Amino acid sequence: MDEFLQGIEKLSIKSRKRLISAGKGYHRGSGFGNSMDFYGHRQYMAGDDIKKIDWKAYLRTEDLYIREFIEDRQLNVNIILDNSKSMDFGSPRKWELSKMLSLGIGHITLKQMDILNVFTINDRINCVLDNIRGKDSFYKLIEILSKIEPHGKTDFTQVWNLEDLKPGITFIISDFFGNSLDSFMDYLYLQRQEIISIHILDILEIQPKFKDEFKLIDIETRDVRRIKFDRKVKEIYLNKIYNFIEKCKNVCEAREAFHVFALTNTSPNEILARALGGV
Repeated sequence: MDEFLQGIEKLSIKSRKRLISAGKGYHRGSGFGNSMDFYGHRQYMAGDDIKKIDWKAYLRTEDLYIREFIEDRQLNVNIILDNSKSMDFGSPRKWELSKMLSLGIGHITLKQMDILNVFTINDRINCVLDNIRGKDSFYKLIEILSKIEPHGKTDFTQVWNLEDLKPGITFIISDFFGNSLDSFMDYLYLQRQEIISIHILDILEIQPKFKDEFKLIDIETRDVRRIKFDRKVKEIYLNKIYNFIEKCKNVCEAREAFHVFALTNTSPNEILARALGGV
């Protein structure tokens, strides 16, 4: 865990849109704000405002550091985490990778002193953490996620049972094996969310290595089907799975969502760097 958090230390969550309305808080729209409340230092990165360089720190260390201040706004960051039974598959499990990504997003959010809300979705949607803030709340996030396991079917229409979300950034982490993804995305778009979808699949789901005849069991419904997995069937399957991935991407992008596709053998650091634009 420590190595993972160190690997994402330089990442930040920034709104690409003007979603934040005025209000007391600590949001940093384009970095940190310009109030007189000092927050801390971080190393200088290409593109940073050179006016914020702490030259006294440079004289002491010969390294460039940026002085960060607290601005009177906060950003709402929502995580919607798919915990349906289909996430209980893969090596590592899609669920384990998704939890790690959630912890990474949560860590960055709380470090930035923004507001974090966490939801799980399967055949219902649950708010598991509401309106938490402050770096110390990260341990609460770890505790809550450690107690959750995948179960049930995926029903994306459950998102309509949510109370109105405040405008902010919503991360969706899912394999998207469920109906009504378009309805799910419509809801978030209508709620003025800036959406980042992280689409997780296992390598076996896009490159099956099965041979001959075998029995398929739907992990969510327990439906059984026997299949002879010859070359023709494999071609049909590959065509369908790649069409499915492309369809999910199109549904997301039609709602101005940023879509990131990743396999379970991809490091969570790399996935978050892509999702956050490598900032």
